[in-house]
Amino acid sequence: RSNFPFGDFDPVGVFCEDKVDGNILLDDYQYPVEFMQVNIRIVNDMNGPLPPEIGYLMDCRSLMLENHLRLTGPLPQTMGNMAGLFSVALLLNGPNFGGALPSSLFQLNYLNTIHIQDNLGKNWSLPTNAQVGDDTQLEQIVLVRNNFSGAIPSWIAKLEKLQTLDLSMNNFQGAIPEAIGDLSSVKYLNLLGNNLTGALPSSLGKLPAIEVLILGNNALQGELPASIGNLRTLQLLDVGSNELTSTIPPSFAKLESLKYLVLESNKFNGTVDALEPMKNLTILLTRSNSFSGALPDGLFSGTSDNVVVDIGDNKLTGELPTSFANMSNLVSLIGAKNSFVDSATMKDVCDNTTLLVMDCDACECCEVCCDGDDGVCDFQLDAYTLLGYDCGAWLKACMKDTEYFAGAGVY
Repeated sequence: RSNFPFGDFDPVGVFCEDKVDGNILLDDYQYPVEFMQVNIRIVNDMNGPLPPEIGYLMDCRSLMLENHLRLTGPLPQTMGNMAGLFSVALLLNGPNFGGALPSSLFQLNYLNTIHIQDNLGKNWSLPTNAQVGDDTQLEQIVLVRNNFSGAIPSWIAKLEKLQTLDLSMNNFQGAIPEAIGDLSSVKYLNLLGNNLTGALPSSLGKLPAIEVLILGNNALQGELPASIGNLRTLQLLDVGSNELTSTIPPSFAKLESLKYLVLESNKFNGTVDALEPMKNLTILLTRSNSFSGALPDGLFSGTSDNVVVDIGDNKLTGELPTSFANMSNLVSLIGAKNSFVDSATMKDVCDNTTLLVMDCDACECCEVCCDGDDGVCDFQLDAYTLLGYDCGAWLKACMKDTEYFAGAGVY
C-alpha cells in the first residue's frame, strides 16, 4: 500500500468497501465486501469483448473503462444483472468497441449515470425498445462524440428523473420525438451536431425544468414553436445552423430567464422586437439570416452583465439604438453586412466597445470596418467556444469572463 500515490486509497483499479472501516483492498479477506468499484483507466493490454460474466458483479457500484484500444464488441446484456450499479463510464476506447447499448441497462433501479464519450467505435446506438424500470433513478445520460447513429427513441422520455441528456456530436438521424416533452426533470438537453431532420416538436414547450436547450448544427426545418415561450426557466437556447424559417414568435418575450440566444445561420426573417423585453439577455447571435427592421431601443437595457452581439449578415436597417451609446457593458458588437443608415454607429459605441465590426458607411468612428474585404466582413463569433459547450452540462462553470470575447471565441 505504501507504493500507492494516494496512500491507502488508490482510485484506479478494483477496490472494495466494507461495512467495518471503509475502503479495503482485495487482500483484506477478513472483512465481507459491501460493494466494489471497477475503475480501469490505465492503458494496458486488455483486449477482446467484455465477458458476459461481468453480470455476476451484482455488488459493483461503478464501472469505468478508459483508453483501452483493443476492446471489441458491444456491452453484454448481462449488465442488467448488476443490480447495485450506480454509474458507467466508457471513455476513449478503441475502434472495434461499441454496439447497441443493452436494453437491460435501463432497467437497473439504482443506475444514476451513463457516460460514454470520445470512443472510436462506429457502431454505437441506443436500443430501439427498452422497458424502463418503474423506479428508475437515472439522472444523467452523456453520449458525446461516439458516432452513435439511428433515431432518438421515444422510450427515453420515460426516464422521469433524467436531468441531463447530452447526445451531442454524433450521427443521430430522423426527427426529435414528440415524446421528448415528457422529460419533466430535464435541465440540460443537448442534441448539437447530429443529422436530425423534421420540425421542432411543439412539446419542447412542456419542459418545466429546462435551463439549457441546444439543438444547433442539424438539418431541422420549419418554424420556431411558439410554445418555447412557455419555458420560464430557460437560460440558453441554441437552434443555430439549421434550416429553420419563420419569424421570432411573440411568445419569446416571456422568456424572462433567457441569457444566451443563438439563432445564427438559418432562414429567419422579420424583426427582433420580441427580444426587447428579455431583461437577462447578454449574448445574442443571429448572424446569417434575413432579419429586418431596426433594433429595438430597449434591447439589453435590463442587464448589467457584459453583452456580446453578432447580428452580422442580415437586413437590419436604421441606426443602432441610442441606448447602446450608454452601455459600458457592450463588449462585442459584430454588425457588418446589414443595411444600416450612414453613420448609424455613435462615437460612444466606438469608445466603449472592445470589439466592434460594422460596415464602413455605417461607422465613421470604427478603426476596422467592412468595405468588401471578406476577412473583415465575414468576421464572426463562434458559439461553441463562446458558450463553453465543451464543458457539457457544466458549461456555466466553464464560461470565460466576457472580456475574453473581445479577442477570442471568433473565427
